[in-house]
Amino acid sequence: MNSSIGRALASARLDGTKLAADPGPTPKSLAQAYEIQDEMIETISVPVVGWKIGANSPEARARLNTDQPLYGPLFDRWTYAAPTRIPTPNGALMVVEVEIAFRLKRDLELRDEAFSEQDVADAIGSVHPAIEIVDRRFRDTGKPVDAKWLIADGAANHAFIYGEGRTDWRALNLPELAVSVAMDGKVMGTGTGAESMGGPLKALHWLAEELRQKGKRLNAGNYIITGSLAPVFEGKRGVPIIGDFGALGQVEIVLA
Repeated sequence: MNSSIGRALASARLDGTKLAADPGPTPKSLAQAYEIQDEMIETISVPVVGWKIGANSPEARARLNTDQPLYGPLFDRWTYAAPTRIPTPNGALMVVEVEIAFRLKRDLELRDEAFSEQDVADAIGSVHPAIEIVDRRFRDTGKPVDAKWLIADGAANHAFIYGEGRTDWRALNLPELAVSVAMDGKVMGTGTGAESMGGPLKALHWLAEELRQKGKRLNAGNYIITGSLAPVFEGKRGVPIIGDFGALGQVEIVLA
């Protein structure tokens, strides 16, 4: 795969610009798409602080014409502690997703044996309410979004915002946790933790296994956001956007 594609995506992200056209031929497979993602990560030269999971529901996978979830990097430069203002470039999509985030307290060491869900749970240090702002580095052409280009583009992450975490997260029933999101005081959507692959821990387990099978691992200190739990919407600049996660707390942002 031509590494110039990864460089073009990295440049667009760093500059806050949109590519006028596809930067090369569409990847032939998900594997090639992840190779481009790796090239983008290497080129962008910003520390990776974790990972996002996308296409975490059957409906989302159907829209992207794929049969599996996908993942992409979270970069230090675009990671924020709430409450905060999030700079967004001109022409940004500013799509808002409310998600549950995990932060790991220890590495999930590479091994031949598959991880169990318990192995993954034991590596969790804290659980956080979170918002992700989604944007693509491609101009909107009206064509259906291709999952392979989405993967190459880092799964369309723009910003990750986390609220105060809880270390006693096992006291929470995460699949049944009720979540809502409001913009300028108006409720935009509701859901539960089960919206993401039956529960956020199941989503985290999927990612740990997906990376293990590729010879990669999750590291202590990594944040992992586990997918949207409520209908997504386009945010507006200058007004408060608040995700309410009940016992897990709130996360508040303003797009700027």
